[in-house]
Amino acid sequence: MRGKPAAALTVRMELEQGHEQPVGSALVADDDEDFRQLLARRARRMGLTVVEVDNGSKALEAVASQLFDVLVLDVYMPGATGLEVFQAARRAQPEIQAILLTGSASVETAVEALRQGASDYLPKPLESLATYELALTRALEHRHLLRENARLFQEVQRLAITDPLTGLYNRHKLAEALETEWERAVRYGRPVSMIMMDLDDLKVVNDTHGHPGGDVVLQKVAEAIRGHVRRLDLPTRYGGDEFLVLLPETSLVDAERVAQRISHEVRKIRAGELPVTASTGVVEWGSGYRSSQEFLSAADQALYQAKRRGGGAIVLHAAPAVATGKGAPGA
Repeated sequence: MRGKPAAALTVRMELEQGHEQPVGSALVADDDEDFRQLLARRARRMGLTVVEVDNGSKALEAVASQLFDVLVLDVYMPGATGLEVFQAARRAQPEIQAILLTGSASVETAVEALRQGASDYLPKPLESLATYELALTRALEHRHLLRENARLFQEVQRLAITDPLTGLYNRHKLAEALETEWERAVRYGRPVSMIMMDLDDLKVVNDTHGHPGGDVVLQKVAEAIRGHVRRLDLPTRYGGDEFLVLLPETSLVDAERVAQRISHEVRKIRAGELPVTASTGVVEWGSGYRSSQEFLSAADQALYQAKRRGGGAIVLHAAPAVATGKGAPGA
């Protein structure tokens, strides 16, 4: 089995060794009752949950009402063909697997079944039940591999835009969202504000409790920020001990209230006996900003002023007068 993907090995081991939980679900559709029951019994022995139907119409109802991992379908059934059932199922589950069976096998039918995406095509009567079991095993392996690949893709996508320590968004995601919100503000005059925070004296925490202690503080601050923003806001770890929250559809006054609530929550955090505070700059977009970077720089300037005041200060930065020259999208 050297070189086999992990998901395929897992399915193969579950099928060979047995498993308390079902390893998948199957629909077995065939109008030959004895043959259908034989296929269903064998699938159940392999650990599958099985639904049996005796015609194509019932098979269509089954795939419309529930999800399956694999379909075992007679090609020619009353009500609908096996290929029609498979096509209907794929509209809801593009990754679903199908094994098609027929007693009037032809090369053309087999080619068409495989061309439509069926994982296997078996003639009736079966050469052996082992052939059927192998086809089921392969179909399940492929289904689980597709599912695992989708999960891994989602995980890679998530990691690409989040900070691994705090779980907040990272600067890559911020840059993308900031540009979008700035263009929206310029074109439609919608409000958007920004909060930039910098923890005061995190170095003291690191020196006293080590970097693991500092990491815990960063995680708690991230939790405090998450607890006071909306779903459409973008809480970001900007870098080191700096955080930034992008607030669409938010005025300066409302952004200040959010900053005050977060600051109040941060003050509750302790690193041993050491208090934790954060200096904060708050800014609202104005037509005087010629780019998203100028908007970001304004938040940074407000934060710098807050740091000079010390002690968890919050500083608001007024928007500049209307800018002249180029800068707005479409200008």
